[in-house]
Amino acid sequence: MDTDLLKTFLSVASIGSFTLAAKKLQLTQPALSKRIKRLEAIVGTNLFDRVGNHVIETEAGRLLREQAPAILGSIDSTFQDIRDLTGKVSGQLHIGTSHYIGLHLLPDYLEQYIDTYPEVDLNIDFIDSELAYDRVLSGDLELALLTFPSQANPRLEHQLIWQEALQIVCHCDYELLNHQEPMSQLSDYPCILPPAHTFPRELFEHQLEALGVHLGKVKTANYLEVIAKLVACKMGWTLLPERLVSEPLTLIGESEQLSVRSMGIIYRTNKTLSNAAQALVDLLHTN
Repeated sequence: MDTDLLKTFLSVASIGSFTLAAKKLQLTQPALSKRIKRLEAIVGTNLFDRVGNHVIETEAGRLLREQAPAILGSIDSTFQDIRDLTGKVSGQLHIGTSHYIGLHLLPDYLEQYIDTYPEVDLNIDFIDSELAYDRVLSGDLELALLTFPSQANPRLEHQLIWQEALQIVCHCDYELLNHQEPMSQLSDYPCILPPAHTFPRELFEHQLEALGVHLGKVKTANYLEVIAKLVACKMGWTLLPERLVSEPLTLIGESEQLSVRSMGIIYRTNKTLSNAAQALVDLLHTN
């Protein structure tokens, strides 16, 4: 089967419109309709019903929409396995990385990887750690670079690459520092943390709980770099890795010890990595 037929079907199913799907795929509408008709001829039934200007899947279409991503993934995986038999490092590599790792840690390795393996078509999704975790579990990504969760899923391999010390910080002129023991007053001032139910938020809360710190008002922002900027505007205090702490930010208290944040590689334990993925893993371990 031509995999373009399945990809076209998925585009129409997700958008609900032949016209908009054709624009997305840069096809004429007759060409797109022809692909869908060919696919319907192969499966022997209609996949869409027209409802006004929109289309919806038939029961057969819904079933195919559920199965198609796995079918495409299996085909891509098989082709990659065949390419890997030659020992060459080539083909497509689709990975995910958290924004922080992608901005501050991965670039040290990325240029070397691209120069060393020019035949690899590397695609990187910058996404939150917990989403990357789920996408590796589902098979949508071969591997990801992220902050490790407190509870490791046994279906995934976790390889530690980076560890960073965390610090409790605020603006150097923040009124919290007027107290003789500012650490004991933290709950009286706003704290800025990553969003709830994220791996960094989970880690930060555990760190503060271990120090006996109770949270008062909590504000949220998506990225640590944004949190650092908000704290630099005297909007509250937070926890940050050392590399993000610079003037006007300063440590609160007498160098209170927090455990480190662990970050690294995850991939499925039940699948052998492609040559391209293994080459990246090896590079991350050797630097």
